Formats: sequence, structure tokens, C-alpha cells
Amino acid sequence: MAETSTPRVVSSRETREWIPACPVQVQKITLVRQNPESGIEMTVTAVPCGDFAIASYTADIAYQSARREEVGRSEGVVLTPGESSPVPVSFDDAVYASLLIRSVRYASGEVWENKENLSPKKFPEQAVVWQTDPLYNAMRRECAGVTEARYWPDEIDGAWRCACGQINLASSAGCGACRVKRSWLAEHLDREHLREIASESNEKTEREIVREKKRRERALTDKAKAVGIVAAALLLVVLAVVTVRVIIPTVRYNRAASLAESGEYDRAIEIFQSLGKFSDSASRAASAVYEKAKAMTGLDEVNMTDSAHSPWFSITEDGILSFRKDKYEDAKGTWAHFVVPDMFDGVIVRELDRNFFLNCSSLAVVTISDCVEVLGEQAFYNCESLHTVNFGANVREIGPRCFINCPSLEEIEIPDQIEALGLRAFNNCVNLKKAVLGRGIREIGAYTFSFCASLERITILSPLTSVGEFAFSDCGKFGGIYCRFPADEWTEPAVAEGNEAFLAAERHFE
Repeated sequence: MAETSTPRVVSSRETREWIPACPVQVQKITLVRQNPESGIEMTVTAVPCGDFAIASYTADIAYQSARREEVGRSEGVVLTPGESSPVPVSFDDAVYASLLIRSVRYASGEVWENKENLSPKKFPEQAVVWQTDPLYNAMRRECAGVTEARYWPDEIDGAWRCACGQINLASSAGCGACRVKRSWLAEHLDREHLREIASESNEKTEREIVREKKRRERALTDKAKAVGIVAAALLLVVLAVVTVRVIIPTVRYNRAASLAESGEYDRAIEIFQSLGKFSDSASRAASAVYEKAKAMTGLDEVNMTDSAHSPWFSITEDGILSFRKDKYEDAKGTWAHFVVPDMFDGVIVRELDRNFFLNCSSLAVVTISDCVEVLGEQAFYNCESLHTVNFGANVREIGPRCFINCPSLEEIEIPDQIEALGLRAFNNCVNLKKAVLGRGIREIGAYTFSFCASLERITILSPLTSVGEFAFSDCGKFGGIYCRFPADEWTEPAVAEGNEAFLAAERHFE
């Protein structure tokens, strides 16, 4: 959905994948819309997998929608390492992109080719150097000014990984990202070497303390006592400051990290947020919020927003989401493809409120969150341009008059998990030609398809038990009931008055 400012990042995905033996690794793929009227542009950040020069690389690009369905491809796109120049995206409904590297040209002219059409693979997690590690400070001191030490260097099949996290070919002597030499890492980040550095540092500190104590004892006078008292007071102040600003926050930070890892997200978030700008507390808090959302919804990826970014929404404690068309249009929101969020203001979206999209005449395509269970009464009433509805995986109820007066709907397929169609659900959808009713629909309520003048056929996946009054009234073209079950499973439903078209329709069995 549209943001209130531009340019707008449609998606930005960091990758931890690599094609074995490929001399280039794609690290980040970003899709951006510069303004509401312009198309989408893609930039790719890629790094050489070693200390050699890369001139360019060629890739095939697949674009996906918000539901991860492919919407188009581009083949043979030439890109340069580092952050590439923007690549125009021809598919306006693209939200994500994935790359398959086909070839890489070295600066020397030599070419590596992906002859076996290998796809990128996730490489194993690399051990992180946490602040709680006894060798953390020694490692940071050793690497100061050389590389950013975030991980312990290691090896995987055909490659080695630097302390900065970059993957490099086994034949490379240096890192393609930070340029540090592999031999330097082996010498300086050897654990025994780091233990010696840490030990020497501690011994030196103790010797200095003993020497200072003896010097003060020899020069002890009244004046020296006074100075000692002041020095002690200052030391206490320093220790107090260090304790308050470093030691206590570090202990609390580590506690929050442990809570997040064990799934106690609320407590972890509270602690991280209270730490403010200490270390990376802000980003760790945001990460914990997202992990909590994944745990709450059961989804691998969660579409989250809040009042600050989407003021056109409001939500109840029970998860009933409401929508303000005027605020959305003031923010220049797009109606071409509207995606209902999974969570808003930290609450899972369970239901679209009554009249949610009422009179949204420009709405064309809508994707319902997998968290939504109920489409409220008159949710899509008078949506004149609506032609595609992507139902979420957990929608189970379509409310009364939900899709009444939607003249652009030509086909509708009700998923199996939906168990109820409300009164007049598709009343007066004058161009609706075909409808598929999933296995959960056993009853067709009153006036469900009345005045659907173009309706030619319905497909049912389970035998019906009843057809409400005037459910098929004024359906002049209706003539076929297609049953996706054997004829011997057919049972005559109870058919109320006003359904002559249904009774006269020819039945077909599969």
C-alpha cells in the first residue's frame, strides 16, 4: 500500500544465499517507487567473492507479487558489482524480486558461467561474536581499523567467510568486501592468541594498580590524603557512571537478547526500548517486534503497519479493522492493488469491519490477509471497478451484502475454508458469469445471486442442502450446475421460491 511520502521502498530484502563457485554474491535487492505516478525501479547490491576485480555480471530476474506469485521475468540483465544503477521494472504489481546469476565477467576479460543452471543456496549460519564472549574486547581491539569483526571466520564447502560476514572463494587470499587477508585473520583471530592478549591486558592493569598504591603510600601526607580522598571520590563517580551507562545496560541488553531467543518477546521488547540508543537496542527491539508478530500470526512474513504510517486504519482489541477512504485518498493511496495488512498497531487483523470498502469505486484488486477470518457486512458494497479478489487462507465467512453491486466482477472462486455466504452476498453483480463454491458451502442463502443477469453457471464441490428464496431470481442466462463429485452423491436440496432458473438448470457431474 502507498506510504505518505515518496520515494517509497516497495521491498528491500537482504540475502544470505550464494551459488557455489560463483565469484559474485548478491547481498541486497531493493524495489523503489520514486513517486505515485512513476514505475518501479530495482537496485541490486552485489560483492565479489574474493580479492579480484569484477567488471559485470548477467542475471535472470523473476518478479513476484505480494502473495509471492510470479508476475513476470527479465532475462540477461547486465549489472555491475557494488550497488547497481536502477533497473526499470515493467510489472507494476511487482513487490519482490529474485536473481539467478548466469555469468560473471572479470576485469581481465575471463568469464565464469553458470552452465549447470545452479540456483542460490542458503549457507549455514555463521557464529556471531556477542558482547558476552570473553574474547569480544580482544577481538575488537585486534580488528580495529582492519575489518568489522561481527563473526568468527569459518569455512564452508569451496569457500571461506570473513569476520565481516562476506563469503569468498577458497582460492581467494583476501576478502572481497573488506579486503582483509585470510592469513591475517588466521593469525590475529586465533583463539589462543586472543586469550593471551586478554590475559596480558588484565595483568598490566593489576601491575599498574599495585605500583600506584606503593607510590601513594610513600608520599602520604595530609595534602596527599586530601588528594586521595578527592581521587577516590572521582573514581567512585567514574565507576558509578560506568556502572549506570555501561555495565548495567550491558547486563540488561544481554538479558533482553536471551529473552528474545527464548520467545519471551514482550519482556525483551520492553527492555530493548528502555535502553534507548545503547548499542543496537533500537534495531534489536524492532527485530523482536517482528519475531513476535511471526509467532502470533504463524506466518513466515508479516505485513505490519501502524497508526503513524497508515492513519487511514483503526482497529479494535478483537482485531476488527476499519478503513477511512478520505484519509487514504488524501495520502494518494493507490487503488490498483490494495493489500490488507496482517497486523495493525500490534493487533492481528481478524475481521474487516462493516462497510470497509463501501463506495470505493476505483478499487480494482484486493488481497486479503491470511489472518482475516470474516469479511464484514457490505464490505465491498458498490466497488464498481473491483475485478479480482485474492482471498486469504483463513477467511471462513462472507458477510451479508458483502459484494453487492460490483459490476466488474466476472468470475469468483470461493475457497474451501469459507463456510457461510451472507444474505445477498453477490446480489446485482450484473457481469458475473461464473462462480465456484468451495467444499465448505452447503447452503446458498436468500438473494445470493439475484439480478446477476450474466450468470451462466455455478460449480459446486459438495452437494447442497438448501437454496434460499430468490437466490437465482432474474438470472436470465443461468443454465448449468457443474458438480465436482459423482452423480450418486447428489442429494436434492431444499429449494425455496423464486429459483426457477436453478431448478431448470442442467446438471453436469465429474
